[in-house]
Amino acid sequence: MKFYAIGGYNEVGKNMSAVEIDGEVVILDMGIYLDKIITLEEEDRKISTKDMIHIGALPDDHMLENKKVVAIVLSHGHLDHIAAVPRMAERYKCPIIATPYACEILKTLLKDAGVGYMIKSLFPLSSGETASISANFEVEYVHMTHSIPHTAMIALHTKEGIIAYLNDYKLDNNPTLGEKPDYKRIRQLGKEGVKLLVSECVRVADEARTPPEYVAKVLVNDAIDRAYEENTAVFITTFASHIARIRTIIEANKQRREIIMLGRAFGNYLTPASDLGLINLNSTKIYSRPKAVAKALSTFKSNPENYLVLATGNQGEPNAVLSRMARKEYEFKFRKEDQVIFSSEVIPNPLNRANRYTLEQALREEGVRMLHHVHVSGHARREDHRDILRMLSPQYVFPNHGETERLASYAALAMDEGYKMGDTVKILYNGAAVEL
Repeated sequence: MKFYAIGGYNEVGKNMSAVEIDGEVVILDMGIYLDKIITLEEEDRKISTKDMIHIGALPDDHMLENKKVVAIVLSHGHLDHIAAVPRMAERYKCPIIATPYACEILKTLLKDAGVGYMIKSLFPLSSGETASISANFEVEYVHMTHSIPHTAMIALHTKEGIIAYLNDYKLDNNPTLGEKPDYKRIRQLGKEGVKLLVSECVRVADEARTPPEYVAKVLVNDAIDRAYEENTAVFITTFASHIARIRTIIEANKQRREIIMLGRAFGNYLTPASDLGLINLNSTKIYSRPKAVAKALSTFKSNPENYLVLATGNQGEPNAVLSRMARKEYEFKFRKEDQVIFSSEVIPNPLNRANRYTLEQALREEGVRMLHHVHVSGHARREDHRDILRMLSPQYVFPNHGETERLASYAALAMDEGYKMGDTVKILYNGAAVEL
């Protein structure tokens, strides 16, 4: 067995790995590096795939040239795991297996990229189901919780043993949408024999377990109730893909205000979620395109206290609605005592921290009241990772989805559990290939 660390081993994002057996290869995830994408102007995003790889926005998959790729298997629908598919998957001419919600998101991405014909390559697979890829590979999706619906642990069954690919996840025993993780199957896989665990490590340095999404539900309800005690505009920002959180926000409103959602990402994520029955949007209005957003805010400015506004831009992205509002690019202007609730936390990298700082400074100058940390993470913390290691008991462990510091933190945890650095736990880098 040969393992390829293609992307996500030098950074948080750009996830892409591959496994080769007897000359056949299965790719695991194919994501973008959002930091690099955010820094590009709209026109710059039209540069060639080769140039996008060169600047580090896409994984460098040159090591798979002339390889027989038999499938691309995707763990969930976040962009840093699937959004490179429209640019990079075509040359492999193989099936693209994804969870149902990830498939729906991909359909939009493929159409927007002008490669809608690739939709015929998509094959939805639900958690609890398996699919035979070739004589060397069978893929199984095991239900897992995260901050987006239909997240799965990929169990790649081979004659060399099981590869468990767990990128991303949390162990949520009280989810507000869907079921808790399939612990029974996870433990069964551990007994069957897991050769390799590839695990995300975004929050591994946090010495705790990640709280369940139910905690965020309590926080959101309290934040909205108290915000409504003041006769002001109330804005809330969160990840557009966090369908469970958006459902909670809609329910917490209790029909007291009209809900409007501003930003393209809401349309991209919520429309397919509604089509799959994951959320009811009957009491909301979504304005996705720039002109529609501007028109909605123009109407909204005369009586903002009648609305609850969900706006994109929780990371402070310069082109998102909230940042553009803070820069006074719309007719609506923030007033003193208006409120902004951040139902999110900053993805831990320098660019996001800088963007959020800029946004918050602009809001502060207008006298806006900000409420932070109305949120729980979608990523496992240190003790969650320990639990998974003990349930799966893999022979080898490769941490991913982080820069060297995070990978090393996970490796230290694995060493606590009896793994040996450089032998049974390895810190890889983008472009590394390992024989097992």
